[in-house]
Amino acid sequence: MRFDREKLEALAALPDEKLWAEVVRIADMYGYSLPKETPSHTDLEKMRGAVRSDKINVSEALKLVNQYKKK
Repeated sequence: MRFDREKLEALAALPDEKLWAEVVRIADMYGYSLPKETPSHTDLEKMRGAVRSDKINVSEALKLVNQYKKK
């Protein structure tokens, strides 16, 4: 799976509410339903960190999303 690093950086730079809205929109495109309520800034920073590192940690990002989905 290939990722467009520029797009990921652009997403990570969004304010919390807009970032989460994009995550919810993308998840919906693939048949996943996520809560509309924006997670805490700390949780979103963890997600940003997973995609900003030199090696994109998709499993960590998905783990964070799944944890939030269960709340």
